[in-house]
Amino acid sequence: MKSSKKVLAFALAAAMVVTAVPATNAQAASTAKLSAKKATVYSAGYKTVTVTTPKSWKSVKVTATSNKKSVATVKKTAAKKIKVTGVKPGTAKVTVKVTYKTSTKKSAKTKTKKLTYTMKVAKVGVALSGESVVAVGSTTKLTNTKKNSSRAKITYTSSDDTIAKVDATTGVVTGVKAGKATITAKITVGKDSAETTKDVEVKNHVLSTVAQNKLTELKATVAGDTKNLKTTDFTVKSEATNVVYPVSKVTVDSKDASQVTLTLFSELKDAATYDVTLDGITKTFVASDGKVASIALDKATIPYATETEIKLVSKDANGVVVKELKYGNPDASYDFTINTNGNGYTNGSKLYLNKVGDTATAEITYKTGKYDQNGKPEGNIGPNKVTITAADQSAINDFKVRIDGANKKFDKAKDTNKIAAGETGKYAYFMIKDATGTEVSKYDYTVESSDKTVLMLASNTISNKSVRLTPVKQGTAYILFKDKDGKIVNSVAIDVTAGREAATLELDKYSVDASTSNTVAAKTVSVKVKDQYGDEVAASNYSNVHVSYLSGPVKNETAVAFNASKKAVVVTGAAFDASKTGAYVYKVAYTKDNKEIVARTLTVNVQKPGSAVDSYRLDLDKSSVDVKVDNDNKDSKIITAQLMGRSNGVDLKAVQNVTYTVKKSDGTVVFGNDNGKVVTGAAFGVDANYGDNDTTGSDLNIKLVDVSNGVATKNLGAGTYTVTATCKDAKNNDVTITSSFTVTDTQTKASADVKYNSVEPTTDTVEAALKAALVVTYGDDVYSNAKDAPEGAKTLVISKVEGKLNDGTEFKTKNTAVKGHDFNVSKLEVTVTVADGISMNVEVAVPGVITAK
Repeated sequence: MKSSKKVLAFALAAAMVVTAVPATNAQAASTAKLSAKKATVYSAGYKTVTVTTPKSWKSVKVTATSNKKSVATVKKTAAKKIKVTGVKPGTAKVTVKVTYKTSTKKSAKTKTKKLTYTMKVAKVGVALSGESVVAVGSTTKLTNTKKNSSRAKITYTSSDDTIAKVDATTGVVTGVKAGKATITAKITVGKDSAETTKDVEVKNHVLSTVAQNKLTELKATVAGDTKNLKTTDFTVKSEATNVVYPVSKVTVDSKDASQVTLTLFSELKDAATYDVTLDGITKTFVASDGKVASIALDKATIPYATETEIKLVSKDANGVVVKELKYGNPDASYDFTINTNGNGYTNGSKLYLNKVGDTATAEITYKTGKYDQNGKPEGNIGPNKVTITAADQSAINDFKVRIDGANKKFDKAKDTNKIAAGETGKYAYFMIKDATGTEVSKYDYTVESSDKTVLMLASNTISNKSVRLTPVKQGTAYILFKDKDGKIVNSVAIDVTAGREAATLELDKYSVDASTSNTVAAKTVSVKVKDQYGDEVAASNYSNVHVSYLSGPVKNETAVAFNASKKAVVVTGAAFDASKTGAYVYKVAYTKDNKEIVARTLTVNVQKPGSAVDSYRLDLDKSSVDVKVDNDNKDSKIITAQLMGRSNGVDLKAVQNVTYTVKKSDGTVVFGNDNGKVVTGAAFGVDANYGDNDTTGSDLNIKLVDVSNGVATKNLGAGTYTVTATCKDAKNNDVTITSSFTVTDTQTKASADVKYNSVEPTTDTVEAALKAALVVTYGDDVYSNAKDAPEGAKTLVISKVEGKLNDGTEFKTKNTAVKGHDFNVSKLEVTVTVADGISMNVEVAVPGVITAK
């Protein structure tokens, strides 16, 4: 009895030990699995699929077959590995057959498990972007805009090498002589290929920009052999009067042959629009009004012990030179004196200062010649005092400045020294070269404004080669450069021009068709208002846009209205009288202080549809959307697609039972049915049911940008997308209609500097290491947790990171252990503030390698 109890106790203990041993992942597996269920490759591309089976399975054998060998082939490369190779575009189903036994006994039966793997072979594509006009001797690069395999080979050929040569590998086109040629690009991947063409015209000269610099002088950018340009090659014509103003002189810059100066016989100072034409290409500019708005000197520093000519320069509100007056030359409209302060002398129009650091004081005044009833001058500018400093310019002789938005470099910034009064978020970017023309290695200068009432600087150091500007009022100020001893060594002029004002108004459509059917949604016409410098005005200014009725079959002031929040004119066709069809004309105007500044006309063609649908049209309320998020773009951005049934060429009603599909330019389905599988996402919602699997309904809403709860999320990347709508007509026939839209993204780019290449993170994670190493800049904001981070830096928040350790391990999580490793980052997203009260994740490139100790 006791013996049997001992045996039972031993058995129970053994059972407890066995059950206490945790099962491994393989033991825990209950069936066979594939390492992946699907993949997309291009022709000749392949994927290796691994089969895993439970350890309890015996005598395991794996075989695979493709249902379409012309699309994808299979090959067994190991006992449980299969290589699936794409052959040509299409979709193939690979059946993986696993046979096994659950026991090693001879009587054990063989069992079978079938698994399915889907291989999609994508079609290669080619679409060329690049300039279609090139000058003789100049080049333009054509590039393929469609996504393709990294193995893709593109070959370029020209229809006529005597007109335009093209590099077969790079796509760089060189103009040889005037004429037209067709460039063909053929892309090949494996056994798949595609080709496209682009027509290129070669001109002797290509005019790209033109602007007025002085009342009798225009600055133009011209590609081609400019040294042979003649005055008769250019035509300058007033749009208002059609009068042609002859060019008296053409001057080509000795350092940059693309910069051409046109001197005119006549002054242009009527504030009118002029056309400049060269070799069939026309560019426009608005002339100066000839009114003096600011006065300054042409220079604030001069070489010491050298007689240097000094000029007074007066400019209009947009920085165009109205008058250049040499010192000593009399002019009743100007007072101009120079006091050498005992440091030198004046000789005619020239100033001489004895040594470095010596100064002279100029006093300048512009006089209108007008007086009030009390005899006091009206409208005079000045007197302004300007200090002229002698500097040693033998070592450093080239200081240049360009003004642009945040996060730029000198060579990428706009080539301008102008900034509008009251403008924010602008920086001065510098390029300093020594006497040999080589950029200096250190920008160890301090800077200050010569006139803080005109221009203020956010910092007095330029170690990062830039400084943020605050333009206070119209005028000219100089940024003075000082060496380590505090001596002024040079200066650059900054023109603060008139504050930005609305100058032009554009509509995306100037004529629109409207149906009187009450089942057809209202149409929108986008409005864009730009200032005198060609930039869009702030969103708040759109409250000044108004619509008024001009003419039509009957007066109707309610059917067409402006929606400021949408920046669009809304046309409601059902609000028109169906018996009063025809053309209605409306004026869309921008006003200020009850005065019309600029206006355009919009024609609404009102039509009455028939009673039965006889054709279809896929309507997208927007064809192009910029997904930029900032203080002027704080709302969600949505495109609505709607299939319209038409009658007699007029929209009759929206079709209710429509199936939608959306594809990227490379053919990838981003919404809809993809070979039997429904693809959806946060961007898409049929009848506004976002994220739902339903692809059929009335409207398809595409939310490109979602702004909610203080967070902005971009759901679709930049590119061109095709929307396909399918339905059944009254006779149960299939109807398929397509349309496309383009997404652009002009969001300010974030930049990252690695402050410390070697760090000791507070915790062993890649997130902590990056926070200790990086300084991220977005606009005016700096984000960093690094020691000695810039003053005022905000907390750096990392939302996503991918990269690789020096041992080859790839990581995609923030908590990856990195201590004792070098690592690089292939993708990093950080959270930044993009608008007041709105944050967003933005991608930033991380240069180099970081070491985590």
